[in-house]
Amino acid sequence: MSERISTASDKAGIASAVLCTIHCLVIPALFLLKFSLTDTTAFRLPSWWEQMDYIFLIVSFLAVFHSAKHTNTKEIKASLWIFWAMLAIAIIFQSAIHWIAYIASAGLIATHYLNIRRLRRNMRLSNK
Repeated sequence: MSERISTASDKAGIASAVLCTIHCLVIPALFLLKFSLTDTTAFRLPSWWEQMDYIFLIVSFLAVFHSAKHTNTKEIKASLWIFWAMLAIAIIFQSAIHWIAYIASAGLIATHYLNIRRLRRNMRLSNK
């Protein structure tokens, strides 16, 4: 049962990190589009756009919490929490170090994926 919970939380973590990355990539694209237009009106993102960062942070926290709780690999636990902390710092101080969010998202995706592979390998071994 715990393998299924962990796999589900790993999959949710991967989905959250991918969506967060897409969300973060849209902002520079919109600014580039604004500067490529001849219109000089001020470009502002809607207020809900920045609030999405915190939604991704909460979802990724829940995914990391459940995945770390159900894994017995210290390296995976540490990696999940380190990458989540990097993401939190990047979101809180986004104007100065926003690029860290890309590294953190990639790290979360990779670590959740490795945890899924580890769980599946353990399940295959236990069924033999």
